[in-house]
Amino acid sequence: MSTPGNRPLDARDRIRRTGIVLLPGHGLHETGAHPENPERLDAVEASLMSGPDRQRLLVLKARAAAEEDIARVHTAAHIDFIRSQSAAGPSWIDSDTVVSPGSYEVTMKASGAALVAVDAVTGSGHCGDVPRPDSMFALVRPPGHHATADRAMGFCLFNHAAVAARYAQQVLGIERVAILDWDVHHGNGTQEIFESDPSVLFVSMHQWPLYPGSGWMDEVGTAAGRGFTVNLPMPPGSGDLEHVDAFDRVVGPVIGDFDPGLLIVSAGQDGHLDDPLSSQALSESGFERLAARVAGLAFRRGIGLVALHEGGYNPETLPGLDHAILAGFGGFSGLVSDRHSEPGAKRDPESPPAEWSERIEQILAVQRPFWPEALSEGRPHAV
Repeated sequence: MSTPGNRPLDARDRIRRTGIVLLPGHGLHETGAHPENPERLDAVEASLMSGPDRQRLLVLKARAAAEEDIARVHTAAHIDFIRSQSAAGPSWIDSDTVVSPGSYEVTMKASGAALVAVDAVTGSGHCGDVPRPDSMFALVRPPGHHATADRAMGFCLFNHAAVAARYAQQVLGIERVAILDWDVHHGNGTQEIFESDPSVLFVSMHQWPLYPGSGWMDEVGTAAGRGFTVNLPMPPGSGDLEHVDAFDRVVGPVIGDFDPGLLIVSAGQDGHLDDPLSSQALSESGFERLAARVAGLAFRRGIGLVALHEGGYNPETLPGLDHAILAGFGGFSGLVSDRHSEPGAKRDPESPPAEWSERIEQILAVQRPFWPEALSEGRPHAV
């Protein structure tokens, strides 16, 4: 399908149905003076529910995941550990990750929110009579993509993206699932869970070097899963231009060639130029452009799109960033406050770091043996 001028259909070409999954009671995951705190989602929810585009959004609420949903991904020992540590809290699991008495309940509902989103975009009967949306954005905390099968880390307790992927496969019968992680930190937990599984494609755009120290381009999966892990380590200072370039030249073509039945996005906003935990320079418009490309890809392939809120630690910018992502998903316009030109910005999002041109060629060289048709040198770039 194409638009006039034979331009590939983009999510902005028509209004499509998108929405959010809310997480009532998320403040019970009490973290104190911590970057990952309840204020993050409170600000987002208040903005979206009272903003001018509220009527465009389907609004659903989380349900608690069942323990069997979590156990498709995490070990029984890990589930018991999170439950017991939460009950005994407040306590620190490691130097970054804190739990309180309500944390187990909240993270179960956060994983459940991901399942509600999957049900909605796939038209599952689990979502009742809700009209099928094209995409859903689950506004959840704590984040999940650093959690491995048997370890909590990096603010994360359970891996919501992994839980959603296995649910889609084992409950809804979707054979192949793609996970795109654009959080500024590498999703080491998601990669580890699926690194030997060719039925789940994991693609990550992240700052390098940065916590947790994994995600170099030569990490391509193991055993039968070789080639189904695609890492794009991006130089510090990367902004809109190089993230869109990475999507057009690598991410989109590979996901398209993989031909998934569902696309999940670990949609962290901590790559924004005003985020305190990174050195990247994405703007609001950059996130909208990424979201539009992802939504266009899912629409062209006729598959559902689920986004999960991962990082993003500036409560002042998160409402605008989440609105920009939803605008990209839904094809409507209107940025809240694109701030990249303000004094003190790290750099111009449209001016790439000097290392980028060499880095993208290195990434392509690593991935072409696994995706020769998608990444052939003569293939035109997506737009």
